[in-house]
Amino acid sequence: MSYAEYVKHYFTLPDCIIFLVLALVLLAVVYAVFYIYSKGRFKNPRKMQHEFFSLTERFYELIFSGGSIIGFMAAYYLINRFVTAGPFFVFWSSYKDYLLLVFMIISILLNTFCDHVLVKLKRLNKSEMASIRLTGMLYMIIIFCYIKFIYEDNNYDMFITYFLTLMIGRFVYFDASFKDFLNCIKDAAKNIPIMIMGLTFLGLLCLWGYSSAYLLKHNGVITNIFFCHLYIIVAIFILHFVVEAYFSKRKPKKTKKKPIENNEIFVDEVTDLEDF
Repeated sequence: MSYAEYVKHYFTLPDCIIFLVLALVLLAVVYAVFYIYSKGRFKNPRKMQHEFFSLTERFYELIFSGGSIIGFMAAYYLINRFVTAGPFFVFWSSYKDYLLLVFMIISILLNTFCDHVLVKLKRLNKSEMASIRLTGMLYMIIIFCYIKFIYEDNNYDMFITYFLTLMIGRFVYFDASFKDFLNCIKDAAKNIPIMIMGLTFLGLLCLWGYSSAYLLKHNGVITNIFFCHLYIIVAIFILHFVVEAYFSKRKPKKTKKKPIENNEIFVDEVTDLEDF
């Protein structure tokens, strides 16, 4: 299959639209689960909304971090597959190991673009962001284990080695303490249910993709997983506006005492809470 045929297959109508609709439906289910959980945990509308958006933004960051890593691996795979001659092939063959490091840096920048520009995450503090990114590393390890031991593909061993090196570097730095490490692990463990939802989301997309032949098995599992992440990110970009608009129209209310002019009597005035 040539590169043109490869691209044409993945963007042929109506298959790509059906795949996107499936991603939108599954994301709506994720929203519903987060909403039911938040509403059951908090009776206060403001706290409920804060919990809901905290969960959704953690889910977003999990997908963004995983998708950015998978993205540079897919790009590396596609270049290896389709660039087989010419000056760039000579350059690539000589420096591809170094270029892989460049791709890894680009993936970090892509992750930052997704969570600061594409969908700005406003409700996660630095520690929460760090913990969900750590959970994202576990998310990636599980995907790699699937590729290595279940899919039985050894072509990505170098990627796994690079990634594990990055993961170790995430913790091993000169001023790190064992207590900091334990606290980070503890915070990341709280995100395990979100990670399970992300893996289930990804698994259902892959299941439908392979069963419908939209995802081609001989085209590289890493590329197929990247396409799934890409569709999830597009679904997030579309639906997060809908969710924000829905909750902006349902701002929680509170009563506030306001004096009436020329006397000391107070009456209740309903005011909107500011966005959090």
